[in-house]
Amino acid sequence: MSELWTNLFSSGPFIPHGHCYLWQTDLVWLHIVSDGAIALAYYSIPATLFYFVRKRQDLPFYWIFLLFSAFIVACGTTHLIEIWTLWHPTYWFSGLIKAVTAIISLFTAVELFPLVPQALALKSPAQLEQGLGDYSHH
Repeated sequence: MSELWTNLFSSGPFIPHGHCYLWQTDLVWLHIVSDGAIALAYYSIPATLFYFVRKRQDLPFYWIFLLFSAFIVACGTTHLIEIWTLWHPTYWFSGLIKAVTAIISLFTAVELFPLVPQALALKSPAQLEQGLGDYSHH
């Protein structure tokens, strides 16, 4: 375990990803801008979901939105790490972030699957409105 911890932030014998791109400026910038934009989007989506859940506390299955948020933040972090590893070959750390992302992703998928039938069983706004209309005629 201590070797893993030591290797976690060590660049060891590895070279930065930028060498794989032959440090071609346009190619490096393409990856920086793309991964940065993806990370920005991935971080803004959970912020919006969190705001939505806070404002709609009556929301059924609100916790799945929070789980989605964790999943999306983890995915965004992998893109930030891709930028980092252009210059810093800390591939053990990168792998750890990806492993955490994989665990969160799988957990989210497993938790989502049984919710689909329950969510589909909820009445739609049109069905609720029709039910209210039927009730007001009695």
